[in-house]
Amino acid sequence: AYPTSVPSSYVVIAANGETLYERLMTTIGRPDLTGPEYAGNHKRVARRAEIEDAISTWAARRTPKEVCDAMNAVGVPAGRIMNVKDIMENEHVHARGMVERVHVPRKGSNGEDEGWELDVPRLAPILECDARTRWAGPDLGQHNDEVLQGILGLSEADIGKLKARGVIAFEK
Repeated sequence: AYPTSVPSSYVVIAANGETLYERLMTTIGRPDLTGPEYAGNHKRVARRAEIEDAISTWAARRTPKEVCDAMNAVGVPAGRIMNVKDIMENEHVHARGMVERVHVPRKGSNGEDEGWELDVPRLAPILECDARTRWAGPDLGQHNDEVLQGILGLSEADIGKLKARGVIAFEK
């Protein structure tokens, strides 16, 4: 997987076969990385760092679409890796009913629910019984004391330092 010019966006390029590899290197402007010393996976593995650097440098200057378009044009298999945001916003994922909204409860200082709505992946496969997520999980920070003091044995002073550094951002 290679990072692209778009933050947190990666592409996979599958070019380990001889002709695929040569087309890839030509497309990225690195025909110097082809020839007898690069023929066969066993030789390319020995020069992996050099090859990976060339591909990474090229991909990092392009959007995922530009990378995929260039690879598709020469018949080299490639595809964008979707991150969580991409998946949760994908129209096809929504059209298939693969995202559901659940309520995350949070008790406010007045004792009333001040929770929020959260989109989560739906159970798969979707069955006729229409199973739904029943609980979004504990509130953020709900188990901090149990974990930090009970399991990790941190003192109040240690926890205070972590809070001051922003390591602990949520409290019950």
